Amino acid sequence: MQQRWIAAGLALVATVAVGCAKTVQGNALSGPEPVRTRTTTPTENPLESAPPSAPPKMEQKLCSLLTFDDLPFKSQGDNAQQPIAQTNIDEDFDQSCRWTYEIQKPQIKVGAQLYYRKTRDLTVKDPTGSFTVGGRQLTYAQTGPTSCVLSMKYSDGHVGVGVIDGSGLFGPQCEMGKKLAEIIVTREPQTLS
Repeated sequence: MQQRWIAAGLALVATVAVGCAKTVQGNALSGPEPVRTRTTTPTENPLESAPPSAPPKMEQKLCSLLTFDDLPFKSQGDNAQQPIAQTNIDEDFDQSCRWTYEIQKPQIKVGAQLYYRKTRDLTVKDPTGSFTVGGRQLTYAQTGPTSCVLSMKYSDGHVGVGVIDGSGLFGPQCEMGKKLAEIIVTREPQTLS
């Protein structure tokens, strides 16, 4: 069955909210709003989209912190084909990137995404749990049977991790996201901006 690919932010199905409240004379003007409000059907995988038309706001330093060698997908050998790396995948973030593979059996696209914001928080809406990674809290939400989103303070801002894997070959998606967060914490630069 041919799958449709739709754009995805950190909130793969509207699970991440941005903390951008402002106060004027004690009254909040706005509260957290979903980064993405798209929904998916069982035949859609929110991993792939065209890069935004606007140029990146800053150098995509975050994207150089992970490589295909850091992802578990390559352990499938010939079963994992067509690795694709993309940067600046979502202009709503200061830096964003994605790594994908096409798993042949079962035939499905799997991947991981990183997002960075310097001045606005990345918070997981309705988190289902948290891990401690590098002495900081990494909150997460299992956003369905095939995806997990995670977020934490990082470098001089905030980073989000998204994992999509419907293959069932690599264990829980949130555990995979935790492992990726652990890797980037060991490579954490003083600043990303």
